[in-house]
Amino acid sequence: MDIRALRYFTEVVQYNGFSRAAEALFVTQPAISRSIQKLEHELGFPLLVRDTGGVTLTDEGAILYEHARRILVQFQCMNKALQDKSGPLTGTLNVGLPPVIASTWFAGIIMAFTSRHPQVELKIFELGTKQMAEAMTDGTVETAAVMLPFDEQLFELHRFATDRLMLLVNHQHPLAAKKQVSFAEIIREPFVFFSEAFRINDLVRSACGIYSTEPVVAGRSNHLDLILAMVRAGVGITLLPDSMWRERTADGLVLLPVTDPVLSYDLALAGVRGGYQSRSCRAWNALAMEILGIPYVTGAGHLL
Repeated sequence: MDIRALRYFTEVVQYNGFSRAAEALFVTQPAISRSIQKLEHELGFPLLVRDTGGVTLTDEGAILYEHARRILVQFQCMNKALQDKSGPLTGTLNVGLPPVIASTWFAGIIMAFTSRHPQVELKIFELGTKQMAEAMTDGTVETAAVMLPFDEQLFELHRFATDRLMLLVNHQHPLAAKKQVSFAEIIREPFVFFSEAFRINDLVRSACGIYSTEPVVAGRSNHLDLILAMVRAGVGITLLPDSMWRERTADGLVLLPVTDPVLSYDLALAGVRGGYQSRSCRAWNALAMEILGIPYVTGAGHLL
């Protein structure tokens, strides 16, 4: 079975079409079609059904798709292992960090890592928790920090902190004069949210559910600066981690504790269970654990 055919097949499924997959892979559509036809002939089953909306997996195609994704991740890990030689650390390390975690907990870790390993290109993927799980399983991201809960069967998780959400309002907002607010006082307020993939939104929705209501969303952004700008402009209120404000000020904004309920959550380092970790990844994990105060066994190659 050709590894390239498996890659073409998974890309067609993910892009829901041959032409879109061909564009993403920089190959011709006929080349992809021939490759998948050969794969179907080899297996003796049709794998895809073309329709007006794109493609649909057959039962056999769905089984192959799940296994093919794992095979491709393992193939990528094998190539990394073969290329990961001794000597100074080089290459690229892909690290997943949600924006609210990256700026607070990992700024010092990023600076220390780049100082110790200047030949490693550090690429930070700012993703929500749901996107992070997909990026780790498909090999896009090698190591990450996540908000819990997270899938403990697929990932090794090692808690390093507990945080809570705080209310941010424009300094002229009626709530700005208070010392703290209960969640019941803000359920009718317009919220400014991160995109759907971020776990913070789930915490707010769960709290709204206690009062049998849904949050009113006035704006969204993947970028923290834009969220703060919208709150300053009076578009709405937002809820952000308490830890963010330890070393920064919120000019034009007022920060208030939220009670009933307190919106707290745990943070953890995450790695794919049983997955290969490059030397750069192991060096990153060791440094992160050292700075965050998490036990680490030298040479283990994985989070504990």
